[in-house]
Amino acid sequence: MTKTRAKTTQVQRTSIRIFSEELKKKLVEDIEFKRISIREVVNLYKVSGTAVRKWLNKYSLNKKRSTRVVVESASTESKIMVLLDRIAQLEQSLGKKQLELEFLHKVVDLCSEELGYDIKKKSSTMLLNTSGNATTRVQTL
Repeated sequence: MTKTRAKTTQVQRTSIRIFSEELKKKLVEDIEFKRISIREVVNLYKVSGTAVRKWLNKYSLNKKRSTRVVVESASTESKIMVLLDRIAQLEQSLGKKQLELEFLHKVVDLCSEELGYDIKKKSSTMLLNTSGNATTRVQTL
């Protein structure tokens, strides 16, 4: 008869430990003034090194989180302002040209109604050649 042993596994339950902010701040201060090392805190309090580094980032007087600041030189800022002004001028000019074009189309439409035939299809221009005598007709679109 063979004996079989049943393997028993023990699950080690860890309790949730909460460290007070005062203790964290004191430990961070001790680490900063080299009274204790991160490794010693890890071993003494049975806490992970990652947790201690997070405390350092959060409570350290020397290691404040940095913020990203974009610094533009004055010349870059002035160039941007000049370009924005130029864009505004071009938009204004484009608007004027659009109004002129719409006006001319309306005039052509009104003239076509008045004359009774489509001016757009029947328009042609007279061109003089270099001698100034002969004329030729060129159909315009």
